[in-house]
Amino acid sequence: MMGSISSSKNQYGLSTDLYVSREDGDQTLLLGGVGQGARQWTQVMTQRAAQQLWYKLTALLYPEKSDAVIGLAVTAPLRSPENALVTTYMDVVKNGESQYTVMGWIQRETWMVLLSEDETRRLWGELDLELYPVGWEGRSIHPKKLN
Repeated sequence: MMGSISSSKNQYGLSTDLYVSREDGDQTLLLGGVGQGARQWTQVMTQRAAQQLWYKLTALLYPEKSDAVIGLAVTAPLRSPENALVTTYMDVVKNGESQYTVMGWIQRETWMVLLSEDETRRLWGELDLELYPVGWEGRSIHPKKLN
């Protein structure tokens, strides 16, 4: 894990009402929610950072299926963001039984949010819809023969 939790610039606390959205054709995604004290917060992520978060959440929430599902996912190229205030790296760790810490890096600064198990699963679903809108239904983990 990069950096340190204690050096987080923005700590939003236990958050709810998470959402992920993007403008048509935009290469960044907006992640937001409501933190401690009913304070609304948002962070902009690169496509790659959002995919990192989705991969890590998939491995934590669905370990028995994560290899197959992650193997089907397409990744975004690594490139510098046009805006220096965009989250370019994401990480998530499980704290005990049912709480998760999501961390994002904007250059050398970090931000952090705590999530319940239910909110973490909701976040995974929101990311899944934005990153892979076709869904996983009907996709096969077995490659099709070309001839």
